[in-house]
Amino acid sequence: MLTVVHFVSADPPQIIVRPRDQTLLVGGTAALYCAAQGSPTPTLTWKKNNKKLSSTQSRYAVEANGGVLRIEPVRPRDNATYECVAENNSGDAVSAEATITVIEREYTHDLH
Repeated sequence: MLTVVHFVSADPPQIIVRPRDQTLLVGGTAALYCAAQGSPTPTLTWKKNNKKLSSTQSRYAVEANGGVLRIEPVRPRDNATYECVAENNSGDAVSAEATITVIEREYTHDLH
Protein backbone atom coordinates (compact mmCIF):
# COMPACT_ATOMS: atom_id res chain seq x y z
CA MET A 1 0.00 0.00 0.00
CA LEU A 2 1.31 3.43 -0.96
CA THR A 3 0.63 6.38 1.31
CA VAL A 4 1.00 9.86 -0.13
CA VAL A 5 1.57 12.65 2.32
CA HIS A 6 1.22 16.25 1.22
CA PHE A 7 3.15 18.82 3.17
CA VAL A 8 1.74 22.30 3.14
CA SER A 9 4.49 24.84 3.27
CA ALA A 10 4.16 27.44 6.00
CA ASP A 11 6.31 30.51 5.60
CA PRO A 12 5.93 33.64 7.71
CA PRO A 13 5.21 36.87 5.87
CA GLN A 14 8.08 38.86 4.44
CA ILE A 15 7.85 42.32 2.85
CA ILE A 16 9.43 42.25 -0.61
CA VAL A 17 8.34 45.69 -1.90
CA ARG A 18 8.52 48.51 0.64
CA PRO A 19 6.53 51.76 0.33
CA ARG A 20 8.68 54.84 -0.34
CA ASP A 21 8.57 58.31 1.19
CA GLN A 22 6.85 60.90 -0.99
CA THR A 23 6.63 64.68 -1.10
CA LEU A 24 3.59 66.00 -2.94
CA LEU A 25 1.82 69.24 -3.66
CA VAL A 26 -1.65 69.79 -2.21
CA GLY A 27 -4.17 68.35 -4.67
CA GLY A 28 -1.80 65.73 -6.06
CA THR A 29 -2.10 61.96 -5.92
CA ALA A 30 -0.10 59.72 -3.60
CA ALA A 31 0.43 56.06 -4.41
CA LEU A 32 2.21 53.81 -1.92
CA TYR A 33 3.17 50.32 -3.05
CA CYS A 34 3.75 47.27 -0.87
CA ALA A 35 4.13 43.55 -1.54
CA ALA A 36 4.73 40.55 0.67
CA GLN A 37 5.36 36.87 0.27
CA GLY A 38 4.71 33.92 2.51
CA SER A 39 2.58 30.83 2.76
CA PRO A 40 -0.28 31.11 3.04
CA THR A 41 -0.31 34.34 1.04
CA PRO A 42 -0.20 37.25 3.50
CA THR A 43 -3.00 39.76 3.75
CA LEU A 44 -1.99 43.41 3.49
CA THR A 45 -3.53 46.26 5.47
CA TRP A 46 -2.57 49.94 5.80
CA LYS A 47 -2.26 52.17 8.84
CA LYS A 48 -1.89 55.93 9.15
CA ASN A 49 -0.04 57.10 12.26
CA ASN A 50 -0.56 53.63 13.82
CA LYS A 51 -4.33 53.57 13.19
CA LYS A 52 -5.92 51.25 10.65
CA LEU A 53 -7.22 53.20 7.67
CA SER A 54 -10.97 53.28 7.32
CA SER A 55 -12.44 52.21 4.01
CA THR A 56 -15.17 54.82 4.46
CA GLN A 57 -12.82 57.69 3.64
CA SER A 58 -13.45 58.31 -0.04
CA ARG A 59 -10.04 59.89 -0.73
CA TYR A 60 -8.29 56.67 0.33
CA ALA A 61 -8.43 53.69 -2.02
CA VAL A 62 -6.77 50.35 -1.38
CA GLU A 63 -6.16 48.46 -4.61
CA ALA A 64 -4.40 45.32 -5.86
CA ASN A 65 -5.38 43.17 -2.85
CA GLY A 66 -3.94 45.75 -0.49
CA GLY A 67 -0.70 46.27 -2.40
CA VAL A 68 -1.47 49.87 -3.36
CA LEU A 69 -2.71 52.71 -1.17
CA ARG A 70 -3.88 55.65 -3.27
CA ILE A 71 -4.77 59.03 -1.75
CA GLU A 72 -6.43 61.58 -4.03
CA PRO A 73 -6.40 64.50 -3.69
CA VAL A 74 -3.77 64.84 -0.97
CA ARG A 75 -4.39 67.47 1.67
CA PRO A 76 -2.17 68.92 4.42
CA ARG A 77 -3.76 66.54 6.95
CA ASP A 78 -2.33 63.64 4.94
CA ASN A 79 1.15 64.51 6.28
CA ALA A 80 1.76 61.27 8.16
CA THR A 81 3.57 57.98 8.46
CA TYR A 82 1.82 55.18 6.58
CA GLU A 83 2.47 51.54 7.38
CA CYS A 84 1.88 48.45 5.27
CA VAL A 85 1.23 45.41 7.49
CA ALA A 86 1.56 41.86 6.13
CA GLU A 87 0.00 38.99 8.11
CA ASN A 88 -0.61 35.29 7.75
CA ASN A 89 -1.07 32.50 10.26
CA SER A 90 2.50 31.18 9.83
CA GLY A 91 4.34 33.82 11.83
CA ASP A 92 4.39 37.29 13.28
CA ALA A 93 3.09 40.22 11.27
CA VAL A 94 5.72 42.36 9.56
CA SER A 95 5.44 45.93 8.39
CA ALA A 96 7.15 48.67 6.41
CA GLU A 97 6.64 52.43 6.73
CA ALA A 98 6.75 55.46 4.47
CA THR A 99 6.15 59.14 5.15
CA ILE A 100 4.00 61.39 3.00
CA THR A 101 4.85 65.08 3.15
CA VAL A 102 2.31 67.46 1.64
CA ILE A 103 3.44 70.96 0.71
CA GLU A 104 1.38 73.98 -0.20
CA ARG A 105 1.83 75.49 -3.64
CA GLU A 106 4.07 78.50 -3.66
CA TYR A 107 2.33 81.42 -5.26
CA THR A 108 4.33 84.18 -6.85
CA HIS A 109 2.73 87.30 -8.16
CA ASP A 110 4.08 89.99 -10.37
CA LEU A 111 4.10 93.42 -8.78
CA HIS A 112 4.19 95.28 -12.13
